[in-house]
Amino acid sequence: MAVYELNNGQLLRVARSIDGKLQQQYFSLIGLNKTKQREVRRNAKALDQKWADKQQAAKAKRVREAGTDKKHSTGVRGINLVFRPSPAFRVQVQTNGKSHVREFSVKRLGAEEAWKQATRFLAACRGYKSVPRGWKDRMPKVPKRPPKKAARK
Repeated sequence: MAVYELNNGQLLRVARSIDGKLQQQYFSLIGLNKTKQREVRRNAKALDQKWADKQQAAKAKRVREAGTDKKHSTGVRGINLVFRPSPAFRVQVQTNGKSHVREFSVKRLGAEEAWKQATRFLAACRGYKSVPRGWKDRMPKVPKRPPKKAARK
């Protein structure tokens, strides 16, 4: 809970950071009888809950739309392109402390179907109702052979 008491319980401060921006509001309890104070406390808690919901939604959106470094080949966090010996999309995700790993073979399913199943599996593991549109559009080009490693000296 982000409701803080200040000045020996005379002020309430509600504060949450949503998308990197601090949202805060102060409530005064000075000169109010007990009934009014309880009402002000309820209003502060209701505002905190509203902001907490916004904070969770913003976090979920950031996770859903997050990209990856260039070293990961798909651009969707949690899905990598691996070569075992033929190409496959590997989904690796942790939910509730449990690790989920599954590979979808491009050779067996075809690139489109393997990508579709990989994104569907990742969305199901993360608890999404459907696959985000951004993931459908990010299907990477699947090379025939793995990239060559640089020779060591």
